[in-house]
Amino acid sequence: MGERPPETTSDAEWAQIERRRKLVVWAGVGLTVIAVAIGAWFLLGRAPKTGGSARYVPIPGSDVATFAASSDVTASAGASGAPDIADSTPAAPPSGGTSPVTRECRIAYRRAGKLCVAKPDGTGEVILASSASGVFSLSPDGRTLAYVDASRRVLTLVDVASGKHAEVGPSALEIPEWPLGSEWCVYEGAGSQAGVRRVSRDGSGAKAIFAGTAPAVSNDGAVVAGIRIAGNGSSAIVVLHSAKTTVIPVTGYVVDIALSASRVFYAVAADDLAQPEIRSVDLKGGGTVVLRSGTQAGARASFQDLCASGDGNRLAYAEAGDDGYSRIFAMDAAGGGSPVTLSVRRDDYPMCWGCDGRLFFIEGNAWQGESTKLMSVQPDGTGRTTVLEGASR
Repeated sequence: MGERPPETTSDAEWAQIERRRKLVVWAGVGLTVIAVAIGAWFLLGRAPKTGGSARYVPIPGSDVATFAASSDVTASAGASGAPDIADSTPAAPPSGGTSPVTRECRIAYRRAGKLCVAKPDGTGEVILASSASGVFSLSPDGRTLAYVDASRRVLTLVDVASGKHAEVGPSALEIPEWPLGSEWCVYEGAGSQAGVRRVSRDGSGAKAIFAGTAPAVSNDGAVVAGIRIAGNGSSAIVVLHSAKTTVIPVTGYVVDIALSASRVFYAVAADDLAQPEIRSVDLKGGGTVVLRSGTQAGARASFQDLCASGDGNRLAYAEAGDDGYSRIFAMDAAGGGSPVTLSVRRDDYPMCWGCDGRLFFIEGNAWQGESTKLMSVQPDGTGRTTVLEGASR
């Protein structure tokens, strides 16, 4: 019997493999955290019982404002229905470019199975929710935490000052995104509410924007974008701007996107014929620029975790691979050029730019049982600082 020639992996299969790998990473991190928590339980004694109201106990050594979060204050604000593009268009920022809202420079992170916020130096920690794994993001004004726990898959918004929780509705494990004004966020719904959606910071007014996944929003809130995968496996980028939706066809398969006020940055996966790339286009799909072609790690890695700086001049990204491999770089958002290495080790995981201009990231390979910590670095790669031991994302 003659041997069959090896089958070429299709582009659609490559895209599916990349997305499955990301989900496995989240699952692996969650299992590691759970295992550590079980070990701590046996070492430190039985955990306190919880009823309908959960009181979050401060982590030893932290300056924590403790509060009770009762299910009685949880608000259901889920909404379904057909996309309403006109009504969902993000509002323009107020004239003068400043917001009257009081802003507090804070960071968010996970530690000991809890979601926490603190000052950029790690002091003043406040525990907001129990969540061993999943995704989260803090509003730029530091007042609202959005998170999706991996076990429940429901978007929840937490008011930092009061601790009040508002459950919005089913959500995919994609990080919610905020504009600078912080009055609303966009997220990827799930199930009957699948697609890119928008919700106010108090959990009200949730509505569909357009069909797509992995949403991003510009700092000024004027642009929302997402990824759309067609039935034949091809991908495109959907851009909502000035009450108009533009679908931008893409050569290759998009795995991540980021936005500035005038450009869409996106990463495409490698396939049998091409290397992974980071590109940018204008909001109508023109002026394509290849910012980066091929990773420094070669075939073992792909581009992920794109994040544009607040002024849109720098783009941070990770080269990620198997077994927790991840290195962070930053480059000029206009032309690419030679990237600056922000990593010293090969297990650094970006959490995007902070309110003080530094890039925050987690260091430590949880896959291999290593301890993790929250760190920060300047855009030029200098000033690496340990912020909090034991933190993760």
